Amino acid sequence: MSERLRIGISSCLLGNEVRYDGRHSRSDIIIELIGELFELIPICPEVGIGLGIPRPPINLVAVDGKVHVRGVSDPEQDVTDALTDYAFSIKEQLSSVHGYIFKSRSPSCGLKDVAVYDNKTNQVLDTSAGQFAKVVMELCPRLPVADEVYLTDETLREKFIEHVIAYSKDNNKIKD
Repeated sequence: MSERLRIGISSCLLGNEVRYDGRHSRSDIIIELIGELFELIPICPEVGIGLGIPRPPINLVAVDGKVHVRGVSDPEQDVTDALTDYAFSIKEQLSSVHGYIFKSRSPSCGLKDVAVYDNKTNQVLDTSAGQFAKVVMELCPRLPVADEVYLTDETLREKFIEHVIAYSKDNNKIKD
């Protein structure tokens, strides 16, 4: 029997209690339908950078035209560089996956739907990718990515699966 293709996944989506509030965001669709086809490799960048469980929440915050990942209750806590460094530290692991499923709306793992708050007014200015997801997508620009919301649609789920299989045959996966 051949080895199953591997997909990186936000650990909370597998039912691991790693979220800031000590809970999970288990996705039965991913576990049952995607997990049946692929080996799912859990990754939680927030735990990976040493943030505890539970932990104070973080947000994307616009400061002088740049987006930072900062503590909600402690704006001096800035984990932007730590999340970036973590993505680079697992670059070799990323080269062994054929797709990635991120947690939507997460300041570290959201694909595009994470609120960016104004540093001074705390008003939502825009939406963006989470910091870790952004760096992973920069390191692996052709890596098939999705989030749990995207994968609830059967047609989009099938498209993601097709992209993962096609990507597995590609030899130039990681950007140097």
